[in-house]
Amino acid sequence: MRKLARKLARVLPGKRGAAPPAGGTPRHADRPDVGPFLARAGPDALDGDPTVAEGWERYARGHQGEAGKHLGDEWNSSEKLGLTVPAGEIPHYLDRQVFGPFLGEPEVILEIGAGGGRFTTVLLPRCRRLIATDTSPTMLEILRRRFGHDGKLEVQLLDGRGLGGTPDASVDAVFSYGVFVHLQHWDIFNYIRETARVLKPGGKAVIQHANTFSELGWQLFLRQVQPSLNRHKHPWSFSLMTPEIMREFAVRSGLVVDRLETSVVPRDCIALLQKP
Repeated sequence: MRKLARKLARVLPGKRGAAPPAGGTPRHADRPDVGPFLARAGPDALDGDPTVAEGWERYARGHQGEAGKHLGDEWNSSEKLGLTVPAGEIPHYLDRQVFGPFLGEPEVILEIGAGGGRFTTVLLPRCRRLIATDTSPTMLEILRRRFGHDGKLEVQLLDGRGLGGTPDASVDAVFSYGVFVHLQHWDIFNYIRETARVLKPGGKAVIQHANTFSELGWQLFLRQVQPSLNRHKHPWSFSLMTPEIMREFAVRSGLVVDRLETSVVPRDCIALLQKP
């Protein structure tokens, strides 16, 4: 069996040990919208059909700590999001337009997929305690280096199967941005169900996700069709998702939908949810 596995690894596309393409074409060159991911993670980042968590751990390990730049800032693209504000102002703009008016100043916020802290920076001033979670140990280490001086910050490593380290009804708000766009439906539903579990009664959640049938969302979907055929999902690719599906997931998890915001960020949807 081991000999057979080694032979298959040499001939099957996308596996470690596969022969390089003829003509010297770089691997993964046919995959659009992967630039920021591969720029960090390197050309081998998609070998072996990694899980979403494995892919983003490789991405985090590629962070070199450039002066004046933070991990994740490369995803602040006004053009791709359909915004007119400068890229560096996007988190603060969204905080003023959506997060702040809805969340207010909750005592405890849990952030799902904090990454390098792109949105942690606007959440910390809003609360007395921020539980920043991620499935990538390297992401959390980068987060500690960036915000470790702030006594409000607490980091928690997830196993990709939920928010198991957080007790029931223990947080006032749950927040996630730039995470659910990459998750498959089973994971999305599981995290929504977990959100309902950890929220206190009256607690609120801000969850950004893909809106495939918006104009920009559909353009992105079409660009990702060809490189995604007959493969497991790539860590960087967007899942097919709509506000209607999110509404069903939220309601079936016991949450109330306050608003499904699709106008502030034209490409995506920001779900504003509440626990009764």
